[in-house]
This record gives sequence, C-alpha cells and structure tokens, in this order.
Amino acid sequence: MMKILIVDDVAYLREELRELLDRVCPGNEYCEADNFDSAVKYLKDSHFDIAFLDIQIPGKNGLKIAEKAKQISPKTNIVMVTAFSEYAMEAFKLFVSGYLLKPVTDKDLIDVLDNLRNPVSNPDIQKLKATCFGNFEVFSEGIPFKFKRTKSKELLAYLIALKGASANRNEICANLYENMQTERANTNFRQAFASLKKDLSKQGFEKVLVHNSNNVYSVDTDMLECDYYDFITGKASEENRYRGEFMKQYSWAEQYIFSLENF
Repeated sequence: MMKILIVDDVAYLREELRELLDRVCPGNEYCEADNFDSAVKYLKDSHFDIAFLDIQIPGKNGLKIAEKAKQISPKTNIVMVTAFSEYAMEAFKLFVSGYLLKPVTDKDLIDVLDNLRNPVSNPDIQKLKATCFGNFEVFSEGIPFKFKRTKSKELLAYLIALKGASANRNEICANLYENMQTERANTNFRQAFASLKKDLSKQGFEKVLVHNSNNVYSVDTDMLECDYYDFITGKASEENRYRGEFMKQYSWAEQYIFSLENF
C-alpha cells in the first residue's frame, strides 16, 4: 500500500487518476488537494510515497509545489501530470520521478510506478498466512484465522488458488455450489462474500479481498504469505514443498494437481 497525494484543481480529473491508480495498483491511501496551500499543508503534515501534481493550477503552479515538496519531503516521488509537453525540461531539472501527459494510460502509469526515483517499500506490512499443501488453512500471526462460515473460507481458498487473477461470480458459483440452482447459489455466494469481508475486516485484512462493481473478485497477493506461491516462484523451504496434496478438502482443487506435479 502506498500513500499518495493527488493535486489538481479539477475534481473529476483527480477522480479519474485515483480510479486509474486503483486499477493498476490497488490498495492505496489517498489525499487530494486543489491548490498550492492545501498541497503544501498535506506534505508538511504527513509523508507521501508519491505526489501526482498537475502543472496548470490557479496561483502557484505544480512546478512550484514540486520545488516545495523537494524541500519538505525529499523522499517523496514527484510525478508531474499535465496536458502540455513543454514543461518537461523544467520538471526534470527538479529530478522528478515521472512526467505523464494527459490523458494518462494504464501503460504510462505502470511505467512510471515501475521506475520511481525513490523505491517504495512496506517492510512492516502485516500478511495473512495461507497453507495450501495438504488442507487449506489460514493464520494471522501464527493463530488460526476464524471464519464464521465454512463457505467463506472456501471462497478465500478459491481466490488464493487463482494467484491474483480475477474470477466472476458465475465462475465461482459453478465451482463452490456445483449442484445448486443458480438463484440459490447466487444468494449463498453473496452471504459467503459478505461474511468473508467482515471476517477479514475484523482482523485488519480487508484489503486482501479485491472486488469491483462488475462482480469480479480476486486477492491482493502482496498481502499474503503462501506456501503455494513460494513453491511456484522457487522460494519454498524444504518443509513447505509440495507433497502430492493441494487444498484436499475441496474437490475443485484437484484441477491444480497435474500442473503442480509437472512444475
């Protein structure tokens, strides 16, 4: 998770940039400002990983904010966002981390985030631990995680198995409620999802679960510590290696056995 400041005097442009950031890099904390004074106040009051600054705002422009930000918070990455290319040289003299031309595309934003001047790290981030080899189990700081509904636990298992890829409601229901009528399956799914969201929120892991308005669901793998993920990335310890069983309490998990045995 990053803490991000967005400065633009146009409200819908701030919203568009926030939505774009949530799409390519979800789970951030945002503050917004529409003028020089409020932007500088935010920078004085708190550390930001990135400040996205529009150049043409009333009064002192975004370049002046960038100069001030360099003095107040030198480790904050400054990214200029503008419809005009002629300010690029002046911006790069301030050693900004990026220069984005409006309209900003997903690719342009990803390129900037991948090449920030000051790397962003979250060493103290709390992770939810999931074990997938054998039975699926979840732990928080070594303590078994409590789920109010068994299907909520299975829903989380299904999403973790996807390794961050998204699944829609119909796909999930087809696997978790295989022999159930569609209407009843949808009702049970909504109950399981709401319960899972509440369970995670109680323990401070609400951002593990990613859901958008199109009924598409996934998990944020950066917030998970998982033997399955370690295995497929070559990081598994001897005790966490695959030994022929994967989430064995769930029948749909059998589809993963072949790829694991041939990994």
